[in-house]
Amino acid sequence: MTTSVDDLRKIPLFSRLSDVDLQFLATKMDEIFVPAGAALITEGAGNHAFFLLADGEVDVFVGGTHRRILGPNDFFGEISMMVLNPATATVVTRTPVRAYVMSHPQFLEVRVHQAVMLQLKWSMGDRLSADRKLV
Repeated sequence: MTTSVDDLRKIPLFSRLSDVDLQFLATKMDEIFVPAGAALITEGAGNHAFFLLADGEVDVFVGGTHRRILGPNDFFGEISMMVLNPATATVVTRTPVRAYVMSHPQFLEVRVHQAVMLQLKWSMGDRLSADRKLV
């Protein structure tokens, strides 16, 4: 299922993007539905997707320890997609989830789009900073 510009406009991660940027991004994301209890990313394994939660919650585990619960408007998978390293966490759906997802080829197309990547890197930096405080 494709993603709409109106849906993306409501997401804080992308709220500063122009309509043109949102239209570009909408062509690079797909909407998926996943039942509770499904592993979306496994720590140490290759990750081939970036996820942005629209509805539902996921549990994040690092080294087998529960680190946090993510919900609507939270995202994950971008670190391993950007640096092509194994996943840094395991992410499992806590509830049924509706998410926007970018495959690796879609993400590579988005990487060259300066406005979108700047917004993503800025938000990623904020989250990594918050993660350091949890340790």
